[in-house]
Amino acid sequence: MRKRYTKQGSVRKASQRNRRNRQAGKNGEVQLVLDRQKLLSMMQDSLTSFATELGLKVATLLLEDEVNRRCGQRYERVPERTVTRYGHQRGLVVVAGQKLPILRPRMRYTRQCGEAELETYAQLQSPDAMPQAVLKRLVRGVSCRDYEGVVDLAREGFGVRKSSVSRSFVKASAEAVRQLAERRFDGLRIPVIYIDSVEYADETMTVALGVLENGAKLVLGVRQGATENAAVCTALIEDLQQRGLDTSQPVLLVLDGSKALRAAVKRVWGSRALIQRCQVHKKRNVREHLPERYWGELSRQLSAAYGATDYDEALQRLQTTARWLERLNPDAAASLREGMEETLTVIRLGVPELLRRTLATTNPIESAFSVAENVTRRVKRWRAGDMRQRWCIAGLLRAESKFRRVKGYRHMPQLLKALDRLVLGTELDENRRIA
Repeated sequence: MRKRYTKQGSVRKASQRNRRNRQAGKNGEVQLVLDRQKLLSMMQDSLTSFATELGLKVATLLLEDEVNRRCGQRYERVPERTVTRYGHQRGLVVVAGQKLPILRPRMRYTRQCGEAELETYAQLQSPDAMPQAVLKRLVRGVSCRDYEGVVDLAREGFGVRKSSVSRSFVKASAEAVRQLAERRFDGLRIPVIYIDSVEYADETMTVALGVLENGAKLVLGVRQGATENAAVCTALIEDLQQRGLDTSQPVLLVLDGSKALRAAVKRVWGSRALIQRCQVHKKRNVREHLPERYWGELSRQLSAAYGATDYDEALQRLQTTARWLERLNPDAAASLREGMEETLTVIRLGVPELLRRTLATTNPIESAFSVAENVTRRVKRWRAGDMRQRWCIAGLLRAESKFRRVKGYRHMPQLLKALDRLVLGTELDENRRIA
């Protein structure tokens, strides 16, 4: 029988090829090998610290795995490779909101000069990782001074001092301001817009919050000014218009009663703007003119008027209340009569009760302000520049992440039809008691 002779080099190449195929067939799996004593020591510290240390071990293995995939196994001859091992160098990665030192492998090209970059290392050392981790914790009420205490620091972790944390927050919040300023609204129908202001250290932040056709809420924009004046409000709305907000469509604007806000929206939307004055603000303003013994009766009468389902009936009830207030305090009556019809716009639209209660007040935007104020309550010293704007937007975006659709969102199509009818000058039919 004739023997088959095989060259020794061919056998070695086939063996190396099979070994590479076996490595590639593991679907990118990485085996983690830990010393038993080190493992027990890490677990005794705390579970979170153990997870952080484990994450560092995984990061090291991911780096080595990328080197093996690109260079082949150590001491393996891979003639077609384009990069080769080039030792190790000290570096750092960001894990669990802290910087950790790591011994990173290096590679260099075989056919050209220069060092090859590790994609995994670039991802682990992302310049946005630390700022985003800081922003995530600070918007939940952690101060820069306490950041080091809430982070389960790894044994060799660093970069969590208040100065480093502050710089990271400035970077992340500035990025949040930029992203909000670049939001586009092209093609979006926003039938309801809430506009209100909140004070931060003697300066005013004017905020616009929109409600989409499906009932979802969205922060539209923020403008900083000394007071809630018409110029600031107009600048905010014109900025939204430049970013694609359609002002040719009829819109319901829910305001707190500020004359500056009303003048601004009328200047931009004109007759296409229907204004709903916040009923809670109106009750509060009228109540401040009366002694406390009349507050209960005032609340009963105003609640009866605002709870009516017919516009004429509600207006008649408010006029009766105004005549009653005239005998007690003429200024209280004047406060009620100022913008009286605009507090009944949602009743005039004839939307069902659940959606009407949502649109009758500025509670949705006040709720967002509450979250933002909770984020900034630990700030002790307000500096000049954009600090107020950065903190306010960070808090508002934190609130936006928890937004749900407005109550009564299923009736939004009825609101859109009612807005079109009123803007076109066609009154609603007599059967407006659909609520």
